Amino acid sequence: MSKSKVVRVVLYAALIFLAGGVAGAFVAPMIGRTFMRPPRPRELSQHMMERLQTGLNLTADQAAKIQPLVEKVGAEIESIRHETVKHVHERVAETNAQIAQILTPEQRVKFARMEAEHRKRMGHGHPPGEPPPPGPDGTR
Repeated sequence: MSKSKVVRVVLYAALIFLAGGVAGAFVAPMIGRTFMRPPRPRELSQHMMERLQTGLNLTADQAAKIQPLVEKVGAEIESIRHETVKHVHERVAETNAQIAQILTPEQRVKFARMEAEHRKRMGHGHPPGEPPPPGPDGTR
């Protein structure tokens, strides 16, 4: 292959790689928010019922008796998750307050901006300790 063809192939490969990186940078946050979030209670209950129904071939009577149990545990798990998130946010807020005491006034302003940006990036636009806004189906 001639030198100009090699350069052209390398250039095209680099452009394709760069285009993939740019596309990934825009798509990855959207996918992460969708697939990395914990399941909502209704989703958890539906998944559990589907798994039981297909794996055990439940009768209609069995499914009717099991469904309330599955929904109850889904709600309990959501409550536990909410309390855990609340405690984590409290600990982070306490630590951030301790860090801020060590910083200069200029650094505190910058630190507050950094934390606000971090919350925004992580999908936590609300202040620490407050519950997130409801999802599209009205559940948290």
